Amino acid sequence: MIRAGSQRLRNRRLLSACVFFSLFLHASLLCLFQTKSVWIDTSMPPAEGKKTWEMASRSEILKETFQTMSKSREEKSLSPQKMATSQALKQTFDFLNIEEPGNALQDSKPLPFNPTDLFAQNTAAPIQISSPLASLDLFPSDLELPTLAAPPSTSTPSSALPQKLQEMLTFNEALFDPLPEEPTSQAIAYESSSLETPLLTDETIQKRASLSIPTPPLPSFPTLDDLDTSSYSDSFDLDIVCSPREDKEGYLFALTLIPRQDLRLPKIKQHYSFLIDRANSVQRERLLATKSAVFRALDELDSEDTFNIVIFDSKVEKAFPSNQTVTSASLTKARDFLDQVQLGSFFTPADLFNPLLMTLPYRVEDDEVYTTVLLTDGENFSKKSAMQAVLQTWTLQNRGKASLFTIGMGSDFHLAALDAASAFNKGHLYYSPTKRGLRRKLLRLMKNVHFPVAKNISAKAITTYPEGSIELFPKSHRMPNLYLNQPIVILGSCDKQDDFILFVQGRCKDCWFNIKKTISFINAKKGGHSLRKEWALQQAYECYERYTLDDNPDHLVEAKQLLLPFDIQPAFQ
Repeated sequence: MIRAGSQRLRNRRLLSACVFFSLFLHASLLCLFQTKSVWIDTSMPPAEGKKTWEMASRSEILKETFQTMSKSREEKSLSPQKMATSQALKQTFDFLNIEEPGNALQDSKPLPFNPTDLFAQNTAAPIQISSPLASLDLFPSDLELPTLAAPPSTSTPSSALPQKLQEMLTFNEALFDPLPEEPTSQAIAYESSSLETPLLTDETIQKRASLSIPTPPLPSFPTLDDLDTSSYSDSFDLDIVCSPREDKEGYLFALTLIPRQDLRLPKIKQHYSFLIDRANSVQRERLLATKSAVFRALDELDSEDTFNIVIFDSKVEKAFPSNQTVTSASLTKARDFLDQVQLGSFFTPADLFNPLLMTLPYRVEDDEVYTTVLLTDGENFSKKSAMQAVLQTWTLQNRGKASLFTIGMGSDFHLAALDAASAFNKGHLYYSPTKRGLRRKLLRLMKNVHFPVAKNISAKAITTYPEGSIELFPKSHRMPNLYLNQPIVILGSCDKQDDFILFVQGRCKDCWFNIKKTISFINAKKGGHSLRKEWALQQAYECYERYTLDDNPDHLVEAKQLLLPFDIQPAFQ
């Protein structure tokens, strides 16, 4: 018992000593703070007319703080743009110095505020702000800001600013830096509650990231409408005939593009020239049959066409000085002119070059074609010089401006030369076994060429394998015009029966047209003697063309060998 009481007495004494020591320590620290702390310094009385920090209001403390910051920033060397921003911020904070009731500052006057002068350098449209700073603890709750124009975006040092002020400046920079694609003239209202949301959303960050690296403009490929071109690939059916070559390895083929019945293309204006040979070699009965054929062919002309009639032997006579439109008066005059045509004398041979030269147009528009119809026996081609003049000189001067179609008889000796002259100039030879058949052949020609729809036709083949070789005929400068309801026939040779792509292009009345076909030999028909004969004739035309250019007789020998197996008469004897 005595021992337990002694232990309690010692504990009480220890507790009393601890309490006394704690009180002494607290009193010492309080005295130290009163004598040494700058916040609770009462040793020096305030100077007369000068207020201490504890006597100043919240607005005075804010003013003194920002005035000190403005002075320190003015001492630094800033760029003109940053100096202007610093002055604007100083005027802003001076403006925010609003007197509170009972704590008005008597030693300073508020600076006059003009929003136009504050942001005079800004050219952006004004942005409406409804007191975004009212929720900050640094400013009075009754502080309201007027409508301000957005200042230019500048980078302000934030190391010396309070954290709340840094947030405010960050918000203002985001506020006054709109995205480039947003219109700057549109007014945007920001509520005070917007400070509680993130300053930059994920969508805004993505937009700015995409704008930081501009996307280069991608090339835009023109469409067929931009190129003034129309596609008619589906308007033509395709027929293929194929046969192995006999002279070497490879294959021959014929592609026939058949226009469908629903094909609608505008007609190209056509100018006709009928050339009638009245030389004595023609003979009287044939001349009468020729005149009758032309007389009937005039009825096949359309009202928008023009025509003329040329009679020639050693001299040339024309029905009109120039082509005339189809009217009742012009047709009557043309028929009267035909009735007066008489056979030439025995000593007046025909000259083909001059009348053909008179039919060449000086200029051909895109919406017109010229067609020359020659009715002759070809006796003038007995002279090699006359043949070369037509096949070389006139063809070079023509350059495809006028299509030459010839009407002859099967008994004519120079029928092959007439055929070559027509093929060289985008035409075709029509011949009749009898004199009475000349009218029928001419009417058939008029029906075939009655409705021209395209000219300047060209064809090109593209193989699907690199080592492939395909040759097409006729060449572009000899490809006939396209007439409505008339097929396009293309001959060719290939070393393999692999698929290839065929492109056909031409000029319509008001646009270009193109045809694209994928050629496959799987369903091709088997060709025979007619295909090989037509191929040999196209090869002979190439030999004739080379001969007219270099006058090398070896080309004629080659052409004769090509035509010999098919009993075709060579053009040059």
